[in-house]
Amino acid sequence: MTKAASLSIRILKRFTARHHEFRLDVDFSVESGITVLFGPSGSGKTTILECIAGLLTPDAGRISVNGEVLFDSHSRVNLPANIRNLGYVFQTLALFPHLTVEENVGYGLARLTGNERNQRISAILESFHIAHLGQQRPDRISGGERQRVALARSLVTNPRALLLDEPLSALDYETKSKLIADLRTWTQDHRIAVIYVTHALDEVFALGDRVIALKDGRIAEKGTPAEILGKERENLIRELQQVGSR
Repeated sequence: MTKAASLSIRILKRFTARHHEFRLDVDFSVESGITVLFGPSGSGKTTILECIAGLLTPDAGRISVNGEVLFDSHSRVNLPANIRNLGYVFQTLALFPHLTVEENVGYGLARLTGNERNQRISAILESFHIAHLGQQRPDRISGGERQRVALARSLVTNPRALLLDEPLSALDYETKSKLIADLRTWTQDHRIAVIYVTHALDEVFALGDRVIALKDGRIAEKGTPAEILGKERENLIRELQQVGSR
């Protein structure tokens, strides 16, 4: 069995625009399984993912995965994004339109031999039920199928952690439910740490082993979906929803 993953994040990041400063200041750790970052637009969710991935540099803090330091402002460590071995699925998916499904999924496996590469691709396509689409291009398949391709591409390299930025927001409920079930099965089998960004309550309940609720760049609450969305916190969540829907 794959060893359980762990991800430790301490980030301080400031942004200033038109005399207004936004300050992201968070400190949390996650283990294998799915942790949902929940909160309104502008609360810092995507900024956290970008700092973890190495696409954005924190002003201060420390980020590590499975004990390896990815970023540490004190010791001046800042590994490039391309060697952090983290999977990242953007809301826009960013599939290559000129490549087939198989070519998209295998894009990050160029260093592997032909046989091993083909085995990896075949296995992940089967896991996400898209093996029959291998020779299709992204514009010839449905939105849900494109989401499956994006997830397969991010996971085929066996990343140490997976970062998901609202990848299911454009899907209908039935398609989303099926994809959530497959994602949960994969993450449980591989014991990978997943951070999933959303402001959709149905995704919080369907996906989250743990929930971190953000507000104005800080952690407002942490716990299970039932704890976070319990009666004693209804006012907080209602406020997050109202702001997020504007």
